[in-house]
Amino acid sequence: METTDQIRAMNDAELLASVRNGDEQAFRVLAERYSGLTESAVRRFAPSFSGTEGDAAWGEDDLRQCAVLALYRAAVTYDPEGKGKEVRFGLYAKVCVNNALISEVRKVRAEARRRDVRREKRKETRRTADPLEALVSSEGVSGLVDSIRRVLSPFEREVFERTIAGMSVEQIAELLGKDRKSVSNALYRMKVKIKGLLRNQN
Repeated sequence: METTDQIRAMNDAELLASVRNGDEQAFRVLAERYSGLTESAVRRFAPSFSGTEGDAAWGEDDLRQCAVLALYRAAVTYDPEGKGKEVRFGLYAKVCVNNALISEVRKVRAEARRRDVRREKRKETRRTADPLEALVSSEGVSGLVDSIRRVLSPFEREVFERTIAGMSVEQIAELLGKDRKSVSNALYRMKVKIKGLLRNQN
């Protein structure tokens, strides 16, 4: 087992080989080495997420997690002997990180459009519905659900939406391409956050 200093002394090729072998410390060193790349991407894309709310709300920490995850995917998929062997890892990683954040921008914009459509439908419903029902809908359950969504991470929100739609852990795991434990852990974290939110509202 290499020491931290030994891992830090590795070149990129050695680090990447260790990451592909499941060495978490090697990835932490790689992420630190390429933090300039991920932070630059976060700063560049952050304005595209400013002002988002509800399901689409993203902060810099969310962006940073997405960028680091993309860096990890780049580390495990980079093949220096493959078709793209003339491409340096740094360039490959930059493309992977940018593509991941571009994908999230598209998701956020699509969600913003869906949210606008839902908002217009709610306005139309309020014009025709019983005023008391509209009040309960806007300030009761829906307000609580919006508050819950704001405290959840993007993955937790995905699990939350599917849980309240009646899906099981197994169904959610299959749909999202995650293992059952990841979904169960997200459910646990989600329940802890919701309990804290309800406690603060009382």
